[in-house]
Amino acid sequence: MLIDFKLKNFKSYLNESNFSMVANADKSHLDNLESFGKENLSKVRIMYGANASGKTSFVNAVRFMQEFVLMSNHLVEGNRIAVTPYKFTNEYWNKESEFSITFEKYGIKYNYSFSCTHEKVINEKLDIYNSAKPTNIFTRTNTDEYKFNSDVRALNEIKSKNTKNKLFLITAATWNYEKVKPVVEYLMNDIVVLFDVSQATKYNMNYILTHNDFEDYKKFCLEFLNSADLSISDFEVDTKKIKDLGKTAEIISNIMNIVVNNDPEKMNNFINSDIYKIKTHHTISDGNIDKDFTLELIEESIGTQQLFYLAPVLYYVFKEGKTLFIDEIDRSLHPMLVEYIIKKFLNKEINKKNAQLICNTHDTNLLNLELFRRDEIWFTERDNKTGISDLYALADFSPRKDENIEKAYLLGRFGAVPFIKED
Repeated sequence: MLIDFKLKNFKSYLNESNFSMVANADKSHLDNLESFGKENLSKVRIMYGANASGKTSFVNAVRFMQEFVLMSNHLVEGNRIAVTPYKFTNEYWNKESEFSITFEKYGIKYNYSFSCTHEKVINEKLDIYNSAKPTNIFTRTNTDEYKFNSDVRALNEIKSKNTKNKLFLITAATWNYEKVKPVVEYLMNDIVVLFDVSQATKYNMNYILTHNDFEDYKKFCLEFLNSADLSISDFEVDTKKIKDLGKTAEIISNIMNIVVNNDPEKMNNFINSDIYKIKTHHTISDGNIDKDFTLELIEESIGTQQLFYLAPVLYYVFKEGKTLFIDEIDRSLHPMLVEYIIKKFLNKEINKKNAQLICNTHDTNLLNLELFRRDEIWFTERDNKTGISDLYALADFSPRKDENIEKAYLLGRFGAVPFIKED
């Protein structure tokens, strides 16, 4: 489970911002929490803010950390690191951006942090909490200075294989240093970041089919869809290779050839990749007779399509206890469906592996203390003069438990709303 995430000098976040899943002393909605050691961790955080206030930039920071971990081993010396510092002054463009994540994996607490510029990693550190006191695994400063408190010989050997633009964490994992592997596993597999709910569908369908999980997934999906009152009685998934699509394959391939610059290896991988065609079944009553009607997924409403795209992601998030970040969860979804998804994360009978949801939205109907704790609602606000974003929780304002949070937010009491000038 995610415990906290910190960032500094990334996009509009110039100053350090600390996002925490740790519950405060509030006694409301204790069922929303899961105990870990002396801390209680929340399963949901929902974020509000005006357009361009920093909501998406925050999710981008999580994505950057994840992608840097994924791509670090592929960087050769001299490759630039794809970090995006604060741009509105030249002073910070060449300064390091900083990231820190604390999480629980296999019942153990970890903290991993690093800072980097476009050219190199500046600092990097990993602490493991086998007890209340952290045990430092490695500390890297000034790019090339390392400190090891144990396994010194092995880590010194691995250090010699690292380069200034690579994360030592990944180099150590590549050379089978066991103590770092849970960290890499968490960052690469236990965090899911979605900017478009359709983007992960193909990956998850591949995973479902190759792991023979389709029947279990189908049961989950139908329960999910029908609880949302979509009257879908069944669905089927037809798998085809792109090369088998006839004229459509030819049209798509011509476009893709331009994208990959006629690279034959990339084109071969593309035309041999799978696509999934989904058909839904609706049982409709005609008098006393029930009839089955079939629709292509594209014929369904945009909201239904979004739920279909989201279902395989949620299936594995709940099954494996992942942490899910969604940018604009309310896109094409009715507010009641968004609330329905959130309640699944808060339901201990469904969310047995303590999956977490962090999402942003403009839907103020969800600003409801009958659903959320005060530390589960967060805001982003950007200073119009400096362009700097700030991140903070509703709990910072100590609102009353019976207060109309939606009304107070729209009146600007908590900030994080657009300032609209009158004509």
